[in-house]
Amino acid sequence: MNQKLELFWISGSPFAWRVQLALAIHHVDYVSHLLDAAKGELKQAEYLALNPRGKVPLLKHGELLIRESVAILVYLDSLNPKWQIFGATSQDKAIIWQQICEVENIIVPYLRQFVRPIFFGGLEDKKLEVIEAARQLNDEFTLLNGFLADRSWLAGDQLSAADIVTYPLLKFVERAANKEQAKELNLDLLPFAEKYPNLEKWLQKIEEIPGVRDTYPPYWR
Repeated sequence: MNQKLELFWISGSPFAWRVQLALAIHHVDYVSHLLDAAKGELKQAEYLALNPRGKVPLLKHGELLIRESVAILVYLDSLNPKWQIFGATSQDKAIIWQQICEVENIIVPYLRQFVRPIFFGGLEDKKLEVIEAARQLNDEFTLLNGFLADRSWLAGDQLSAADIVTYPLLKFVERAANKEQAKELNLDLLPFAEKYPNLEKWLQKIEEIPGVRDTYPPYWR
């Protein structure tokens, strides 16, 4: 890569975190552009000229601009043939993409329904929606916990894009569930390590990879 990668992100975006994870795990240097959503930096003309949707993450590589976290991971994987985070064989690719699609289509919508009222307010008016989202997330986490009963990673024996895509989401749900206002709802998600022991081991294994803890949202550290 002759030109430096540039990543635009905000603290607290699990989707930007995915890209940071991939870059950290593979020891890739990049120019970090930490934006402040509270100051409206995502909606400023300078940033909208790069990403008219006003969202993160955004990867800039020379003149190329790529938005959407999974698309960025695909691009990074193609730049680095040794990565193979999307698999080396047709079977591997299918299993990895299957897991990613299920995460994006099933877990992400419930995650948004669950975490937003807890982190950004309005929980009192959305208790029923949050409780229902927690129930659905519990079902999904139980399924993932079962997947990990006889394999090391979500899509097989090697860390893949499926793990990178999923990890930040679980960390955000766990953090939200541990908030006092969430605990008062008696949600069936905690204690996380006891409810989903295989997932907990998987989380710890990712966190033991050098550089991963450095990608935590700044306000978590």
